[in-house]
Amino acid sequence: MGRMLDRKALLLLIGVLCILGNGQAAHVNAPDGYIVQDTIFPLQSGDYVAGFDRLPNNNFAAFVGNRVVEVTPGGYVSTLYEFNTPVFGSFVKVLDDKIYFGESSNGTIWRMSLDGTNPELIGTLENNFDMEFNSLGQAFVSANPGWAGQKVFYFDGKSDEIITGLLGYSGPLAFDSADNLIYATAWASGGDSILRFNADDVAGAIGPTSLTPADAEILVKPINCPYDMGLDVYGNIFFSSGGAIYRLADGAGAPSSFAAVVNPYDYLTTVRYCAADNSISVLVGGESYGVISTILPVPEPSSLLGVALGLGLLTRALRKRREMP
Repeated sequence: MGRMLDRKALLLLIGVLCILGNGQAAHVNAPDGYIVQDTIFPLQSGDYVAGFDRLPNNNFAAFVGNRVVEVTPGGYVSTLYEFNTPVFGSFVKVLDDKIYFGESSNGTIWRMSLDGTNPELIGTLENNFDMEFNSLGQAFVSANPGWAGQKVFYFDGKSDEIITGLLGYSGPLAFDSADNLIYATAWASGGDSILRFNADDVAGAIGPTSLTPADAEILVKPINCPYDMGLDVYGNIFFSSGGAIYRLADGAGAPSSFAAVVNPYDYLTTVRYCAADNSISVLVGGESYGVISTILPVPEPSSLLGVALGLGLLTRALRKRREMP
């Protein structure tokens, strides 16, 4: 019996040490003051991971192939919704008790409960790319209908153009704490930029009027084709481009490198910020399996002290057990 307890205690110790050393084999380099935890999950042949978001239970909802799935931190995958025909996913967004997801093959936008029940087609918007909600719960979608030009729409089942004349292809959007709309151009002639539209102007454009890039403040230009953005509670904008994540301090105008892929053949796409643990999660592409890398601040000294004390007590217990006759 004593040997069995010793073995269990040793396995527990190994598990704790693995958690603390998790960032060593990650797919993204951890910046100073951070660690990286990877969620790795299997893909079926031909699957492409089109986007993800974090669920309230700390699992992920991801658009994989023609399915929306739930992925646990341990990599277990369960299907929440499956399309009958192949589609190319655009985005996944979680708001309160609903999952929203869009695909660009047919332009459909859906929502369902967190457990995958009650799926509902809420509308269509051709070539949809990204969706974000403001603090009022209003939905906005970036899309390029008919490849006639990139636009941002207020979306409530029907689509209302609020921003037109954007250059390039579909780009990501986000809202800051003041409900200003942040938009990043993608593959625009003359270089890409991150724009900020005033919240009052955006609200006033719902209806017959529309905004143009001339109505926006340019936060930074030029930048290299951002794929997605996430804003933290401090106003920092984190955006993915190629194999790196960059951080743009609110109003600073000069982005700095935040993190980068370990494998030079990998690339980064969807970015999600979680206020609960102040983390940035990013989707890693280029592998034969799915990877979501979560970049977390190093635990506070008090947390590390607790782990150290726990390890000390565990070691002491193991020593005493070995000394028992």
